[in-house]
Amino acid sequence: MAFSFSKTKLLPLVMKLGDFLKDGFEQYATLKGAGVEPNVDLIAAFILIQMKNWNPKIAGKEVADEETKEACARFLAGIAFNLAK
Repeated sequence: MAFSFSKTKLLPLVMKLGDFLKDGFEQYATLKGAGVEPNVDLIAAFILIQMKNWNPKIAGKEVADEETKEACARFLAGIAFNLAK
């Protein structure tokens, strides 16, 4: 069975991940401004909450189960944290 991988089909997914990264970055700034010292786990939890109703599909297949969302939230939180500090 041959699988064709199209980067074009990934664009909506990548754009949404960028939105989540932006949200995490903004949450870092909000927490810092409120006198709370943010950490990666706190940002990851925030991003994961934002992902609650997000069910991305590529070629009709769901691609983000809960475990994948958790890993993705942690990854994006790490990037947001590193950009913000």
